[in-house]
Amino acid sequence: MMVRLSILSKITKLITLFCLLAVIQAQNGEIIPLSQKVGLTLDAEENLFYNVYTDIDGFESAQFYEMSPKTVIARITYVQYSQQKTSKRKYTMMEFLKIKEMVDLQPHITAEDRKLVHENLTYLQTDDILEGIEEDQFVTIHHRSGRRIRGTLKTYSDKMITIQTPFSLENIPIWNMESISYRESINNRSSWKFPLYAFSALAGLTLAEGWNEQTRPYIDSVWHYRFLGAMAGLLAGSEVFQTFNVLTSPKTYFALTSEEMDRLKE
Repeated sequence: MMVRLSILSKITKLITLFCLLAVIQAQNGEIIPLSQKVGLTLDAEENLFYNVYTDIDGFESAQFYEMSPKTVIARITYVQYSQQKTSKRKYTMMEFLKIKEMVDLQPHITAEDRKLVHENLTYLQTDDILEGIEEDQFVTIHHRSGRRIRGTLKTYSDKMITIQTPFSLENIPIWNMESISYRESINNRSSWKFPLYAFSALAGLTLAEGWNEQTRPYIDSVWHYRFLGAMAGLLAGSEVFQTFNVLTSPKTYFALTSEEMDRLKE
């Protein structure tokens, strides 16, 4: 008797589970493509290209589910205040078919189209831009708080920029960054190397002569300081040359609006 009750209990649980799954499946509906040009998921580039959801900021993707022969539900994923969110929109089948017709009448989106459209989705390409900045170069970050943070870019990882300032190591989340000034590449002006080294050595020698004039040492001390000044100038020549290369390289300015930066936390 106990064995039968146990078997009946298991069967009841299985039936209940199957019924629950059937209800969930019925609630989800069957996913249907918006158009053969889009497929089962409408992504951000396709949405902008076909002008489907122009009123949703931070749009990421959408899928469409046929809940009944007369009803379609769109599940839309978007980013708001750095958080990924989901919303639903209900359409009659006639309304859905009108959207489908609008997309079908437009040309196929090409790889070139995607590239051009992607340039207008700033918050989607921020990672690519920041990862492409050469490390160990001097950058200026305009913080959303109004501060300007200047220093050497050490790393960019997990949406966090690490800047070495003269006083501390700053870790800045990119959603707190209003804009960044940097150089896409560093020029190598080899023709200026010898003149800059010579100028540095001459500047060191001039500094030493100034020291000599102030102290009026004996002749051996005079030449000692001349030698030290020249050597110091030559040692500084490398830094002067590198600094010259950096300063003569063109700057790039990359900025985002506060709303776009808020979308980057996720």
